[in-house]
Amino acid sequence: MKKLLFILLIFLASCGSRTIDYTVPAGKHYSTKKVRLLKSDVLNYSFTTDSTWVWDVPEKNGWSKCTGIAWNSNHENSVRIVYLRLSDSIGLLGYYYYVKGVSPQQNPAQKGILDTITIGNTYQGRLGWENGFYFITMNGKHNSLKVGYLLPDIRVRTLANLYIGGTYTINHDWKTTVKIW
Repeated sequence: MKKLLFILLIFLASCGSRTIDYTVPAGKHYSTKKVRLLKSDVLNYSFTTDSTWVWDVPEKNGWSKCTGIAWNSNHENSVRIVYLRLSDSIGLLGYYYYVKGVSPQQNPAQKGILDTITIGNTYQGRLGWENGFYFITMNGKHNSLKVGYLLPDIRVRTLANLYIGGTYTINHDWKTTVKIW
């Protein structure tokens, strides 16, 4: 009986939404969270920006990862919501896709802008792979890219963790809470 209750609790915990608090420590690129496995090729998400999303624009600027899904490898097949600081008052939310090892830097059709951010706002949507398309929706905006079927050896789906992109780091912790379901 105890074993059955334990299995039921694990099942119920994996069915609902999950809230994950992320922190990229000052001077680092990666968040402090472990990789999370996913059971689906699609996820619903939300995250809220706060004052930690504001930093000086670095000389060699780059996109930072907010959330997404990777299939087997971040740089092989993935769908991501990304963030770019442009000035003291402007930050952009964008998307990019890695398609069968081709990066968005090699194919500009695999990346784009979704919105400017407002500190304190919540951004939500849905992203993933469905019916031969990578797609991202956020606050009513949508992008999709026909990619055909995922490689037959795709076995592992992981949630993309918060990550400071480019060749720079920032001098304070970057934090957000991502809710997925």
